[in-house]
Amino acid sequence: MVGVTSAKSCARSNPGVGAVRFSELRQSGAVALARSGTRTIAYVADEDSKLIHTIDVDKKEQIARTSVKGEPSQVLVLADGRVAVTLKDTNAVEVLEPNADPSQSLASICTQDVPAEPVALAETNDDKTLLVTSAWGAAMTALDAETLTPQYAVDLPRDPRAIVVDDSGDRAFVSHGIGAKLSVVDLTSSKHDVRAVDMGVVSASQVANKATDRKRSAAQGYALAKSETITLPGGSTMTEQGPITGDKPKPPIDPNPAKKPPPSAPKIDASPAAVQPHGRIFVPMVTVDPGDPNVRSQAYYGESRNGLPKEAPMVGVVDVGAERSMTRAAMSLGTPMTQECLLPRAAASRASNGTLFVTCLGVDALLELDTRGADPIRLERRRWSMPSGPTGLAMDDKGGRAVVWSQFEGVVTVVDLNTDKVDLVSVSYDPTPEIRQIALGRQIFHMTDDLRVANDGVACASCHPEARDDAFTWSTPEGPRQTIMLAGRSPHTEPYGWQGKHGDLKTYLANTFTRLGGSGIHGAELDALVAYIEKVPSPPQLVSHTSPSVDEGRDIFMDASTGCASCHIGGKGVDKVTHDVGSRSIADTDDKFDTPSLLYVRGTGPYFHDGRYKTINDVLNANDSEMGHTMQLTAHQRASLQAYLNTL
Repeated sequence: MVGVTSAKSCARSNPGVGAVRFSELRQSGAVALARSGTRTIAYVADEDSKLIHTIDVDKKEQIARTSVKGEPSQVLVLADGRVAVTLKDTNAVEVLEPNADPSQSLASICTQDVPAEPVALAETNDDKTLLVTSAWGAAMTALDAETLTPQYAVDLPRDPRAIVVDDSGDRAFVSHGIGAKLSVVDLTSSKHDVRAVDMGVVSASQVANKATDRKRSAAQGYALAKSETITLPGGSTMTEQGPITGDKPKPPIDPNPAKKPPPSAPKIDASPAAVQPHGRIFVPMVTVDPGDPNVRSQAYYGESRNGLPKEAPMVGVVDVGAERSMTRAAMSLGTPMTQECLLPRAAASRASNGTLFVTCLGVDALLELDTRGADPIRLERRRWSMPSGPTGLAMDDKGGRAVVWSQFEGVVTVVDLNTDKVDLVSVSYDPTPEIRQIALGRQIFHMTDDLRVANDGVACASCHPEARDDAFTWSTPEGPRQTIMLAGRSPHTEPYGWQGKHGDLKTYLANTFTRLGGSGIHGAELDALVAYIEKVPSPPQLVSHTSPSVDEGRDIFMDASTGCASCHIGGKGVDKVTHDVGSRSIADTDDKFDTPSLLYVRGTGPYFHDGRYKTINDVLNANDSEMGHTMQLTAHQRASLQAYLNTL
């Protein structure tokens, strides 16, 4: 933990001095724009170097760098010019103060502890409250925007990510990295109720069968963008326009965009009829069909159905007033999908011409989409190739510029949206050979459309976002298989795979590529991929290891009569053998399964190889078999056992 702030320690030393908020957009990103006199500057959160880079957007050069007290995930310029930063590894928000000269480093003035792994920020419309989402802590925290004093916290479903506040200021909308949902948090009531918007869709294709078509789920919900009302000459504002009827096919996509200049496209009409409707939130994500867990699939990890691959890109359009998704179906164009946005990471709307911009890992691209359709991903206007790992995006609408941060290469890209001119600003530092190898592995891990990995375009990160898990149970020829978390679990947990058939990680990866129809990755690149998987940061610690309930739960776990520790050695280890624990499902071909690691088990539901149990409590309540014995435990003892498991 970093520490706790006070009202006095969080006050500005020099009020009114330095850069100010660029626009009325009160939403964070890995890039945030500010105005310093007539200059436009960008603050960039660099997780790798634990720095905030200050970029002069007009001159296309780096002018300052500021060390922060952890890995900065996103930044937000507050109403008084202070800069709020989420520190994902130290579970804190840090607030910095600008100097009169933007080429000077920012000054740290306070920090505030929040639930584990804070990622995104939003300020309420009155600028009085700062909202923070915590991915691993599954929470939204409200802080006093001036003092950072905690006001309240709200529990959310797994992996909350981006957050925006609606125009009324009454609700916060939160995306989730896993699960086909958008959370809506009531900001006005004392209970701060949480409601869910279902983002699931069906297939919209000529071969779809309404009688048999099951709803597709979703993943990769890392970003949100809110439509903005613009002021027209004379002071009037845009009126709400309904979505256009029907989607039109997008132009053919260059299969190698990184090697060629961006495709040309007609300019988008900026007339009132073309401007995006307000009262909309756009949710870039990926629709997923993991298959029927009760039926063995012919292919590994799901199958293409009804003309759509198992993972397909989508931008959900949410009606803010009705709190419902207007995107009910994922479209198939009847042609193979290539160079698709299967790993969306940042989004920003451009009010002046009704477009949405999305950055995509894997294909390393910036997309411009028309927002007037039910699924803007099928209305692509332009795309630009970006340096590897575009995770941040900020929009200068009036200036006609997009600013993109590519974390993997340490490069800021300034895109002139009027001329398609692209300028690069490198902020990279000098890494060691080991860090370079891990960085290469990270790039490979996120490569989509790489036929060495899979024949259907997915990347390692498609099922293992941030080397964790997607919470899906996939249909396979061997039966249903839940995705296993990799981060912090891979070293010393061999053999690998649910059936424990692979003695080392290289062998298991080679087998995985084969099962996915890929040709395989070899040599130095395979070494780099293994290095990344073994070194990728694990989630931050959730709770303290010391409390009466945790101590009691540890004793229960280690007790021979319970039987937990005989396979899960010491809680954090595994016995490295397979067991028949009576868990074979209808579709399974085998009855013995490898002992999984319990590290970070709190955030990896559902549980068992076939995902049959939604929560840890479900496991403890149901378990009285060869796996262990908990039925004799009281409700209090089971709660203590779960408290201990939450600390692993």
